[in-house]
Amino acid sequence: MKQENGDILGGGLVARALKNEGVSQIFTLSGGHINPVFDGCVTEGVRIIDTHHEQAAVHMAEGWARYSGRPGVAVVTAGPGVVNALPGMAVAAQSCVPLVLIGGRSSLARRDIGAMQDIDQLELMRPLTKWARQVYQVERIPEYVASAFRHALSGRPGPVFLEIPVDIMHEKTDPGLVRFPEAYYCTSRPCAGESDIRKAAEMLASARRPVILAGSGVFWSGASAELQSFAENLGIPVYTRNMGRGTFPEDHPLAGGFFPIGLMQADVALILGTRLDWTVGYGRPPLLSMSTKTIHVDIESSEIGQNRPAGFGLTGDVRAILGQLAGALGPEQMQVESSWPETVRVMREAARESAVQGADPEGEFIHPALLCRELRSLLPADASLVVDGGDIAGFSVLTMDALSPSSLIWIGAFGHLGVGLPFAIAGKLAHPERPVILITGDGAFGFSAMEFSTAVRHKIPVISIIANDGGWGQIRRVQNRDYGRTMGVELNTLRYDQIAATLGGYGALVEKLADLKTVFSEAVESGLPACINVLTDPESGFGGMDLPWKIN
Repeated sequence: MKQENGDILGGGLVARALKNEGVSQIFTLSGGHINPVFDGCVTEGVRIIDTHHEQAAVHMAEGWARYSGRPGVAVVTAGPGVVNALPGMAVAAQSCVPLVLIGGRSSLARRDIGAMQDIDQLELMRPLTKWARQVYQVERIPEYVASAFRHALSGRPGPVFLEIPVDIMHEKTDPGLVRFPEAYYCTSRPCAGESDIRKAAEMLASARRPVILAGSGVFWSGASAELQSFAENLGIPVYTRNMGRGTFPEDHPLAGGFFPIGLMQADVALILGTRLDWTVGYGRPPLLSMSTKTIHVDIESSEIGQNRPAGFGLTGDVRAILGQLAGALGPEQMQVESSWPETVRVMREAARESAVQGADPEGEFIHPALLCRELRSLLPADASLVVDGGDIAGFSVLTMDALSPSSLIWIGAFGHLGVGLPFAIAGKLAHPERPVILITGDGAFGFSAMEFSTAVRHKIPVISIIANDGGWGQIRRVQNRDYGRTMGVELNTLRYDQIAATLGGYGALVEKLADLKTVFSEAVESGLPACINVLTDPESGFGGMDLPWKIN
């Protein structure tokens, strides 16, 4: 960080403020507007993970948050850099993941006269962020950075945007004139009223077939232990959604897995920190009968009553409210049918088996469900799995287990493909000791394929397993069904493994399922970023997209 007479650059203040937040690395792509931040990061010891595309940098920041529970940070240059970051911000906004995007901007001195790479970035970002601001004074940079983190984490988490003009980035100031904020986080957890807790407890106590539907709010609240204790104490089966996967271990006797089929037979549903969107049939029949009583817990009160009348709403932090409910309800009060947990388990296993029905282990191509089942047998217990794509994502989330928080991450309800490799890279950075495996479709992999080079350059040994059916499989099947032909969906069976090897990693082609174990072992032993290119059956699609409840 260049200094004169003890002065510090605005970009140096950004780096110092990030370090004060505990940020160990930024995800970025270089540009002239953000050079002072890079210089400051080198001085402050903040690692720079440079990518091939700003969209991937933002996906990595989101991935970091998903693995660490703390906001990831992306830094992008002005104009095209910020515009390229928009898709990543849309994904984070839809998934309610906290991240901080810092963008350069043209100088204040040349605003509105046609400066290079100038556009109204705040207006672009406002629909996708919880908070978006511009810095006008160099001494206030730490104040704005602190505010960005506070807003990203407060209430329901989400992405925020901070814009810093290039002349503010380069401006020097006396560190003695700068105030670094302190004690600006609220540590208390909002609770529900005691009378509401009593009524909710009474509703649960009357249930014969209760279920818990646990979502991302459980993860961000850090309520995994509380959820497990609550469910075990009362004997209630648990389905987990999105970032909730693994907050309740899916090898547990009460685990219902990902697809909440048991909602169809439940009489009371305790919904913890998850939205009633298309993935759960909007909380409506036939998946969730209107006669089923619901208790909806969410940090954001506007989510309660969305898409179906709220049977009972509790606004507050999931961990705090679980504690309140546990204090108001004991196992002796419950009336759960003795066979109910086993019924849920049987439904779960039947759904899993349906994925492989008719699959031929000796077929010309590998059935994607059999690929998932074989991979499941190869993964160590502490592995983290990232899922990206269409058909293969459906097979994976149905058949793979999540045993701990962040052990299975998928594209989410927004359905934005291409997040897989960036998420995996961030996961390995957050937990270097854990194996991180990406399972992705060939089309999805193509969105971020050059980030394989990022993994090689930064020595981040993630393993990418591509289910390669040579096209956009889900769309191809629909076109064949509706029109009797295909249009714009063929990708050819490309040798992604050879691309990976050319970029400096390990690459291998798998044409027979029996070879996967040996190739997977070689990939691990290589210590390199790896790409295992598996030729899968183009005719074997995920039937779960034709769920018994309408999704589109």
